[in-house]
Amino acid sequence: MVQTYVNPTEDPNKVTTAVRNMFPKSNLILKNTEVYFSTEEFENLKKIKDQIRSRSTLSVLKKILLNNLTVDKTWFLLNKQAAFVGVVAMVEDEDESPLGPIKITIKNLNIDEILRWFEN
Repeated sequence: MVQTYVNPTEDPNKVTTAVRNMFPKSNLILKNTEVYFSTEEFENLKKIKDQIRSRSTLSVLKKILLNNLTVDKTWFLLNKQAAFVGVVAMVEDEDESPLGPIKITIKNLNIDEILRWFEN
């Protein structure tokens, strides 16, 4: 699941653009102050995967995914402003993104499968 909030000072169209830049094939839902979508396809994370691998920040993503791991899910955050211009910028804490982050939650019983997918 991918979700972010539209702050009162933000243009909802710009927020949906930021999310769509990261997830071009998504069917976004804008409801009240939240933009979100859900998918079961890892391929929706391809743009993120490609940019993380090209910037050699895969180890940072691995650390974040492992630190946020619970029984059947994990998550990571992206900077919303960077996403608006098509750049994947991970943040470790919600406060690092002034307008709030885009949260990507991955549900899967096998974290090794998730990590392998990002590596390959």
